[in-house]
Amino acid sequence: MSSNSTPSGLKKFENGFIRIAGKISGNRLLLTLRDTFVLVAATTMIAGFGIMIQNVIVDPMNGLIFGKQGLQLGRLISGSWATWQQSGFEHGLQTVANLIALVSNGILNFFRVASSSNFQLESLNQIL
Repeated sequence: MSSNSTPSGLKKFENGFIRIAGKISGNRLLLTLRDTFVLVAATTMIAGFGIMIQNVIVDPMNGLIFGKQGLQLGRLISGSWATWQQSGFEHGLQTVANLIALVSNGILNFFRVASSSNFQLESLNQIL
C-alpha cells in the first residue's frame, strides 16, 4: 500500500480512535482522578494489610497463630495460657500489634481528613 492511497475504513477508525484517546488522556480531571485513586488505594490497601496481620497473625490471644481459637502456639510454647499471658513474648507481640494498629489508623485518618469538605489542597501544600 503506497503512502498516497486513501486510508481504509480500519485505518480511519484507528486514526479517529487515537485522536479521541489523546483528547481524553489529556483531560486534567481524569488525570487527577487517576492519581488520587492510585494514592488512596495503595495506602488504604497497606493499612488493610496491616490490620489483617495485626488481627489474624500477631494477636497473641485471639489470632489464628497464637490464640485460643487458632493453632494455640502460645499455650504450646509456654505450657499454659496463664504462663503465656505473663510471658515477654506475648507482651512483645501485643506491642507490635498496637504499633501496627497505630500506623494503620493514622493512614486511614489522614485520608479521612484529606477527603473532608473543609480540607483544601492549598493547605496541604502549605504543610509540606
